[in-house]
Amino acid sequence: MNYDEAVRRGFDQCRSRGYQCDLQEAHLTGNNVWKVKMRAYAPGAKGHLHLDYDAYTRNLLKVNEKVKGKGGGHDDDWDDDDDHGHGRGKKKGHAHRDD
Repeated sequence: MNYDEAVRRGFDQCRSRGYQCDLQEAHLTGNNVWKVKMRAYAPGAKGHLHLDYDAYTRNLLKVNEKVKGKGGGHDDDWDDDDDHGHGRGKKKGHAHRDD
């Protein structure tokens, strides 16, 4: 696999996950692994997608996907459990009772 193929596979993988993508970098390591780093964007979210490909077999070896929403609004309450993003959590210490 050459540079162009590694980059193309990176774009394909990024788009298949529903992101718009920008190439950050791609390089071949000493152990014949292409490291392809992409910036990934989706409506209301951004982050990165790092992909490792075997240079000989072309297999996808590793994926590090960290794309998060911008937060701050109630529109990204994905679990739809009506707590509007404000969980109560576990009470600690003497506050274990509602007075």
